[in-house]
Amino acid sequence: MQTSATQTLTSDDTPASAPVQAVFERLAIVLESLSDVAARLERLGVAESAVADVRYVERAQDIDRIVQGLHDTARFVRALSDVRPSDDALDLAAALKAVGQAALARQLAGETFEEVDSGDFEMF
Repeated sequence: MQTSATQTLTSDDTPASAPVQAVFERLAIVLESLSDVAARLERLGVAESAVADVRYVERAQDIDRIVQGLHDTARFVRALSDVRPSDDALDLAAALKAVGQAALARQLAGETFEEVDSGDFEMF
């Protein structure tokens, strides 16, 4: 087994452990990438839209909610990666400020999840 200052590897080179900040940084990168892909898909869907179709508008709102959720979650995780944890707890204050959607912020803060209105879909 190899050991480095930043992570411990198992015999098959799979990380067995890593610093919390490094994990949050990796997670933020993945979420940002997924957010970019979802935003491109959203633009593609809008370009080929049949806006008069109510089912399309509902699905477009769903896609928009996914894009916003991924974006805000990535910002939340990125903010967590910038804060050193103290003992076994994380300071969520700065990370929660990075979240633009109030319902998502409450959910990430640990409040009971409620199904929220999908909001308004903006077409550019």
